[in-house]
Amino acid sequence: MPYAFIGIGQCGGGIVDAAYSDKRMFEVAVPIVVNSATMDLQTMKHIGRKYWVGMSRDRGFIDGTMEGFEHFVSGGYGKNRLRAEEDAQRHEDTIREMIVKRAGVKGETEKGTGIPMAFVVFGLGGGTGSGLGPTVAKALKDLKIPVVAVVVLPANHEGGLTARNAVECLNILIKYVDSIILVDNQKLAFAESTEVLFQRFNEYVANSLRDIVIGTALEKISLGQFEGYAPVIDLKDMISATSFTLGKKQLPGFACLGRASEKTRGLLHYIFPFGGYKEIDVVSLLYRAFMKLSVEDVRVGEAEKNLVLLRLPPAYLAKDGKINTGMAKMVMEERSRLGETHFGVGLTRRNVATATILLTYRPSQISRLKALDQLARQYEDITLQVLEKYEKDFSVEGKGEAKG
Repeated sequence: MPYAFIGIGQCGGGIVDAAYSDKRMFEVAVPIVVNSATMDLQTMKHIGRKYWVGMSRDRGFIDGTMEGFEHFVSGGYGKNRLRAEEDAQRHEDTIREMIVKRAGVKGETEKGTGIPMAFVVFGLGGGTGSGLGPTVAKALKDLKIPVVAVVVLPANHEGGLTARNAVECLNILIKYVDSIILVDNQKLAFAESTEVLFQRFNEYVANSLRDIVIGTALEKISLGQFEGYAPVIDLKDMISATSFTLGKKQLPGFACLGRASEKTRGLLHYIFPFGGYKEIDVVSLLYRAFMKLSVEDVRVGEAEKNLVLLRLPPAYLAKDGKINTGMAKMVMEERSRLGETHFGVGLTRRNVATATILLTYRPSQISRLKALDQLARQYEDITLQVLEKYEKDFSVEGKGEAKG
């Protein structure tokens, strides 16, 4: 059965659309984009109408191919998170049915839908994403589908209202998801020409997610095929690497992404069709990924656990010692406070080597969450309960010791 990739609002839809610039994504994951404004949906370059879901204030969730779609899905919610949440909750059954229909499954059974995992992608600062996101996550959870939320933090300069939306949303979202991956608009806060940079940032996040999905689900390696150290991971490892088990309680971790790439052949290879592959320093590739994390002001060495997926052309795994994957695994283990690293190698058809990492933290270890909490409190009397609840759960379990 296929995975599901659900983008909500302008931000989430943009990231999911960018992920599907590689057509192979359609082989492993069904895209669904949900929005309350047709104008945003019409910016999709890779995801057609049959994957659209509109949120109408009058009619609830409606199919993108419905006649008169543009008329019914026109308003948007601005930054009114509560209004979007109320409308979404009234039509929760409809969005659940649409997810099942678009994923191509026959329907819900005692064992669930058969969808192995769903990614829900949205911005936390606006109204549509922060309002609809938790309801969609709940609908997926009710269907017994593991949920990974990829959410975008608003920058500080976006103000108290966006911070309030983010705080309220996270307080609810944590109840319905298995993992949370953070993307941070603060990374672009001081840049000029932000429209172009936002597009590039979306593409960076999309490439990182696509690497993990395609690299684990479509381009797996056979352990007996290669002589070197080439372990295999799958998307279940991704959830294990980005969540915590505290006794009988499962809590989503708060992870950030990093990705670095390097061409494996020089320019002359494309002119003269001969010559071998360049030597790739995998450890250097990891350090470059550390420098490009998706969240501002996080410390690599404070991560509780992590995941790394190396994608390489097959030639690099043909002989033992071609690349030093053992050393790369050691680097990741040294940067896990719990000593837990999920390390995998996948293939790629391209002449590019990539390292994609996920570093997982408790929310109290992420300064950007604390900053949003303070901004929201200035707007009105609200707090990021996740910060307090998390530390209480960890202290009860045993002074922060947890397992995956």
